[in-house]
Amino acid sequence: MKLTAVKLKKCVKIWRLSLYNSLMQRMAYRFNFLLMCVGVFLQMILTLIFINVIFGFIDNLSGWTREQALIVVASYMIIEGLMWATCAYLAGISRNIRMGTMDLILIKPMDAQYLVSIWRGDPEDWVRVATALLVFIYAIVNLDIPLAVVLKNLIYYIILMFNAYVIVYSITLILKSFSFWFVEATSLNLFNQAVTRMSQYPTDIFAHKIAKIIFSTVIPLAFIATVPAKILIGGMNLYLFFSSCALAIIFFYSSRKFWLFALKHYSSASS
Repeated sequence: MKLTAVKLKKCVKIWRLSLYNSLMQRMAYRFNFLLMCVGVFLQMILTLIFINVIFGFIDNLSGWTREQALIVVASYMIIEGLMWATCAYLAGISRNIRMGTMDLILIKPMDAQYLVSIWRGDPEDWVRVATALLVFIYAIVNLDIPLAVVLKNLIYYIILMFNAYVIVYSITLILKSFSFWFVEATSLNLFNQAVTRMSQYPTDIFAHKIAKIIFSTVIPLAFIATVPAKILIGGMNLYLFFSSCALAIIFFYSSRKFWLFALKHYSSASS
């Protein structure tokens, strides 16, 4: 137990230093960093404008009111922002393979998957998380839900958001692991971003049964933002809650196994 605690403390320290290093690199060019922060903020604003335009013509979207839909959008923004800010969508995998520096990571006395995951964080994307939290608070305040109910459901919501992060991380890891065979896997990266961005809208808009099955199991978009928002608004649903937990475990385990399989096919830069 003590050894595990020491390892965990070491991992947290390395992650913190990695984030600090990324921030210092960005701050070396402060004006450019400011422009990047503004760019991220404007991207979020455009998404919100798009939602407002939609609800300018309709009262609800597949049963979701404007404020409820904003919670879904904010939930996705939080996950996307955390992915960019903490691990930059695992950009370290393809870059280290392409640059031939993966060898340096593999010889270090720490798990290679962890090191490439925290290799880079984009500090400007904390603006994305902050903006999402403001949108989230605005939507909650304008919902006709008692504060006590919101606080109770918030616990379940946080757990489901953690599961959502794990699911997105795992899907990204699987796709990034293909870089061991295809160094320039740009199409897979674009596919990953295009698919995950679909989860910023309530998945109930996909009325077809086959689409619902795909987006609930094969590519579980529903569990990234829609399900957490549903439970926050409507209260606990044991089936959805435990399905989210199960999917997070299954996807993380599968991604870990596939990463180790892909790592065996890595051709060392020195070989």
